[in-house]
Amino acid sequence: MELFKQFTDEQGVSQIVPIPENMIETLTKWAPAKAWRLHIHQPGTFLDWHPSDGKLLIIVLSGEIEIGTSDGKDFLCKPGMLRMTQDTGKGHTGRVSGSDPCVVLMVDITE
Repeated sequence: MELFKQFTDEQGVSQIVPIPENMIETLTKWAPAKAWRLHIHQPGTFLDWHPSDGKLLIIVLSGEIEIGTSDGKDFLCKPGMLRMTQDTGKGHTGRVSGSDPCVVLMVDITE
């Protein structure tokens, strides 16, 4: 499993980076969750610029989605990838790539 952090930096720019080793241990402990939901996006779906709805854990279950961040980079999310996101600035875009629907599990861990 690959673990990533999506955030907005001090200049309001969204980025995706690997989760630091010292933070991974924190994720192995039980923590409260507020809510969860499945998102199912059909092939070709484009999600325009939007921020995260709080602090979320997002796990791709099937399909692929390309996340565009305001730092100008594209990031391909595949099944088994986890993103911890708190992207509050301009946000990010999403584009389902490939011919399969993209199914993601979103867990709200906002405190």
